[in-house]
Amino acid sequence: MAKENVYHSQPDVERLEDYIPGGYHPTIIGDTFSNGRYTVIHKLGFGGYSTIWLARDQQHGRYVSLKILTARASLESHEGEIITLLMNSDLYHTGKQFIPPLLGQFSFHGPNGYHSCLVGELAGSTVAKSKEDSPNYMFPADAARSIAAQLILGLSYLHAKGICHGDLYLRNILLRTSNFDDLSIPKLYERFGNPRKVTIRRVDGSPSQPHAPLHAIPPMGLYTPANELYDPEIIISDYGTSFLVAQTPSPTLYTPPLYSPPEDLFNEPISHPTAADIWTLGVNLYDVLGERPLFETLSWDRDEIFGEIIDTLGKPPLRWWNSWLDRPQFSKEDGSRIDGFDSINPPAFRRLPRRLWDMGRGETEQTCEWDVAGGELRALEDLLRAMMAFEPTERPTVDQILKSEYVVKWAMPAWERQKARKRAHSTGEKD
Repeated sequence: MAKENVYHSQPDVERLEDYIPGGYHPTIIGDTFSNGRYTVIHKLGFGGYSTIWLARDQQHGRYVSLKILTARASLESHEGEIITLLMNSDLYHTGKQFIPPLLGQFSFHGPNGYHSCLVGELAGSTVAKSKEDSPNYMFPADAARSIAAQLILGLSYLHAKGICHGDLYLRNILLRTSNFDDLSIPKLYERFGNPRKVTIRRVDGSPSQPHAPLHAIPPMGLYTPANELYDPEIIISDYGTSFLVAQTPSPTLYTPPLYSPPEDLFNEPISHPTAADIWTLGVNLYDVLGERPLFETLSWDRDEIFGEIIDTLGKPPLRWWNSWLDRPQFSKEDGSRIDGFDSINPPAFRRLPRRLWDMGRGETEQTCEWDVAGGELRALEDLLRAMMAFEPTERPTVDQILKSEYVVKWAMPAWERQKARKRAHSTGEKD
């Protein structure tokens, strides 16, 4: 029997049913933490294991983010340890700049249990939200190439430190934002809007407190449409499910199904976790570079997703093809789609080359924003096909990806041009 809801659900806020012992801490605007050092000013976001708040650090006179983990997650999470390891490494690596600095951490008791809190640098919108806020769902072409380079460099640093991210997708990729520490709190509200309160009501009519606050707060509008971002800088965030590969013999991935590698979809042991990150990175790169996701389904059903993967990349190894019990409902014997399976996509093959033209960048060589004549689309196809090899052992390492034709000729030059513009702007301001 399904468990009855305790609270009336509300849009644009965290899952209210998790305001229970072991769940979210009932945070409200004006709350203070760490002996009054941090004052909660607004809401930045939320996830399944945390709520993230904008706070004023009274000691240093700056705005910071407070990531308050659920009590359950606080017992198991090693996120603070992972970020600390990444921050304190003496390894010189260009990708280190894409790791979020941990400014502090503390723990406290609340009505729902014992919570860990990570203090971080303020960041802006997620890459996913930025795309959603754009009328064409795309970054400018060179900005997209630059983000691709930054993602690859950041993951290269993680893997160099022996860490598998395990949950890499566009809602965990943040955009750096301008510093507004000099804004007073009233001026901040004037610019971004006052916190909006959404009343929390229990189904049985009893008071929501102490386990839930009186009001939930939708996140503030730190949004910049992707089409207006010409020099985006990213931060790879959310290490709540990341792990040290050498110390985790039987890891579990928490990647959303649309980004999961096929070995995870078929419940095989994740014996090559960094190769799983590579598959997921490939899916993300397509999404970053174009308008739409690589695999498109009406739901996040495993069978539908696997049908999309086969339609894109061809038939998988026989151990998966033969063990896929519902295959006759989704794919023909040649790997093409069953007629009428998906009202969005045609039933015929829509292989990777076709999907590259379907990215929204132009449908002919003359109208396409990519350097088609120079071989950019071909190089991108070669890279994505290698990254999404069905067998994990056949996927390239991230350092091999950095040497690929696409990265060397198109992605990295875009990132270098962006850095040059930033240096020129900084020099101009000093003059």
